[in-house]
Amino acid sequence: MAMFKRFFQTLKFKAMARQLRKPGGTVGNKVGLMMNKANEFLYDCTINTMQLTCNDKLLEIGFGNGKFFDKLFAAAPGLHVTGLDFSHTMINAAKENNQLSINEGRLMIAQGSSDQMPFADNSFDKIFCINVIYFWDEPHLHLQEIGRVLKPGGRFFATIRTKESMELMPFTKYGFTKYNENEWNELVEQNQFSFEKAVQINEPEVEFEGKPFRVWSLCLVAEKK
Repeated sequence: MAMFKRFFQTLKFKAMARQLRKPGGTVGNKVGLMMNKANEFLYDCTINTMQLTCNDKLLEIGFGNGKFFDKLFAAAPGLHVTGLDFSHTMINAAKENNQLSINEGRLMIAQGSSDQMPFADNSFDKIFCINVIYFWDEPHLHLQEIGRVLKPGGRFFATIRTKESMELMPFTKYGFTKYNENEWNELVEQNQFSFEKAVQINEPEVEFEGKPFRVWSLCLVAEKK
């Protein structure tokens, strides 16, 4: 019985990991709602760290169902925001949730992967993502592409949970690459960026499978060379 229990737990965790990487279908929409709850605190901290200014051109990679785009527009006047996500399910949800901003021309949503983006060189002042970089199988390709579409001196903000915190979550054994500050620093320095700083985020206590625990996160800031 113990063997079968472990087997089904493994299947459940693998399925959860796949949905977190690329939410799809009815389950994917539920995952999007779950991610809103799990990531809102990180979103607020990332916006604060980015210090958005008037008329910034901003790209979010992996925006989920787009619930928090309004937080960006509230942070600074005249923003032009672009969202990129490779989940068809999340694209549809985000369009439904943000139709007014799209119609007004403040928001553009595109489908694709951040290692091959449909944007011109030097398009954005700032690019950010939250809980995304774990899923990059070849991170240098994503960083090179982000460097291409960032303006000279532009900044890339990658918010993640720390390696130690991620290892507390059993589903992260499947398809997640975990980073500490030094590992990410070395990676960005090899790919067109200068590592600037790591802003520590102490999150409120969260619950997973009925058990409370505390996790720690980082907003990792790099500047295009």
